Amino acid sequence: MNAPLFVSARPQIQVDGQRLDALEADLIRLEARADAAGVASLEAVFLNWGQHGGAVDYTHFDTRQLDFGKRLAIVFNVSGQDTTVFDGLVTGLGAAYPELRPPELTVLAEDRLAGLRYRRRTRLSANQADRDIATRILQDAGLQADVGRSGASHAALLQVNEDELAALRARSGDALIRLADGTAHVTDAASIADPPIRLSRENTLIRFTVLADLAHQRGEVRVHGYDVAAKEAIHESAGADAIRPEAGRGRLGPEIVTRVFADAADDLHLEAPATGAEARALAEAALRRRARRFVRGTGVTRGTPELRVGARVDLVDLGPWFAGTYLVTAVTHRFDQHDGYRTEFEAQRPHLGDAP
Repeated sequence: MNAPLFVSARPQIQVDGQRLDALEADLIRLEARADAAGVASLEAVFLNWGQHGGAVDYTHFDTRQLDFGKRLAIVFNVSGQDTTVFDGLVTGLGAAYPELRPPELTVLAEDRLAGLRYRRRTRLSANQADRDIATRILQDAGLQADVGRSGASHAALLQVNEDELAALRARSGDALIRLADGTAHVTDAASIADPPIRLSRENTLIRFTVLADLAHQRGEVRVHGYDVAAKEAIHESAGADAIRPEAGRGRLGPEIVTRVFADAADDLHLEAPATGAEARALAEAALRRRARRFVRGTGVTRGTPELRVGARVDLVDLGPWFAGTYLVTAVTHRFDQHDGYRTEFEAQRPHLGDAP
């Protein structure tokens, strides 16, 4: 997929489904951010002074226009088609009164996943997989759930005075969490098959910085526990084979680190698995989570509204080590009156490209 040929420089602003021209005209800057841990957020700043009610006054202190809980969406037009980069609820209102400049209004918003923070529970999940527990958390919050990760199966898992967002993240393991069109998606990175968005310094890619780093890599992850029913210790492990199916051609972080540091292993003793299968699933998830962070980069484009968490990008013209496909793990859509619309993204992959 190539980057769009034309993107509107200014965003559309919709409140409770209605486009507000006055807010769009007074927009100074905005930042809409999302990452793999869920809960997208927005900060928008508006000019708040001008003609209002036949006089020069504050223009946006009106709860019919902006108030806590109102639905706020940010939309960019791509080649004639609207693409929403943020959709959430107003959670913060503020103001600034700068020297020698008119007053400003600040609006903060978060998507509906933020509501999980307000639910704190203690409960026992018996004989359930991570998918079942995550689905229950989301449905209890009134959200549609699309949990594409089975995860480990637990004989008994106790949630103790923990908010539901933290519990969801714990059960999501190495998956990506994203809310879209009222459905919460918990997606295993290995299952993402959408065609990558092609980015090049010859089109919309302004800059890209990348690093392959062994600091967080381990050649093996071992999980230890005790099987009460069988009355025996549990020792399971995962190595580079756990990440190889989703990697491209090249050298994997877990393979390289074992050549540099022979004893690069991670022993996990606090997961308390009840079965060998649960321990093995935990080890594989931990190994994949580390391995995917081997090659990490940050980039800026001229404005790419279809970039989102879970998208893949095909970065070209970067040389044999770093060119190729990456998984996007964080995106920030920015607009201001100096640079216009730009998209910042973070991306990662588990391998370094082949080179002589």
